[in-house]
Amino acid sequence: MKTYIDTIFSSVKDPRVVGRCSHKLSDILMISLCTLLADGEDFEDMVVFGKEKEALLGSFLELPNGIPSHDTFNRV
Repeated sequence: MKTYIDTIFSSVKDPRVVGRCSHKLSDILMISLCTLLADGEDFEDMVVFGKEKEALLGSFLELPNGIPSHDTFNRV
């Protein structure tokens, strides 16, 4: 299902290997952006923010496999 967030990030190319990704790129980018706007500084902050705000984020992101790990944020 394509969401409004998918449309916003549609011009960003996904460099990841198809079929080996558990999280949507648009979800990762949106959590990253929200974290940075909330004064988060690193990949661990992105995970903490995501887990603390998971209910809110889940209202507009798909999050098929929950909040990505700090390693996933780092790789992306």
